Parts: sequence; structure tokens; C-alpha cells
Amino acid sequence: MAFLIQYFDLEDLKGFSEALEKVEELRQVIEVQVANIELEDEKIKLVLHVPADSLRLLRDSFPAGVLVA
Repeated sequence: MAFLIQYFDLEDLKGFSEALEKVEELRQVIEVQVANIELEDEKIKLVLHVPADSLRLLRDSFPAGVLVA
């Protein structure tokens, strides 16, 4: 399993909401979980947990995210 971390500005609630919608769409195809949501340095930190064999799909869906394998 691997993690993807993506940050959103507090003012970008629309972008954060769209990211959560993407997670719901991905759940129909792969096993993806929201591991954590927290505030960090005035930003919303979204952490997703995904199988290692699905990293390419996750990278395509969240290009600004940072993968931690």
C-alpha cells in the first residue's frame, strides 16, 4: 500500500470538495481510502491510502499530489 498526500488552500474548498468526489469515483475502480484529513500550516492536508499497483491511476487523478510508496 502507498499514500498520496495533497494540500489545498483553505480558500479552495471547491477544489477540496472536487478531490473528495474523485475519491468516490475511484472507489468504484480501485481500493482507495481517505487515511487522514487535517489542517497543517494553514492548508488542508488530504492523505489517501491506495494499493501499490494502482499508483498510476492515482497519479493521473491527483497530479499535484505527492506519492509516498
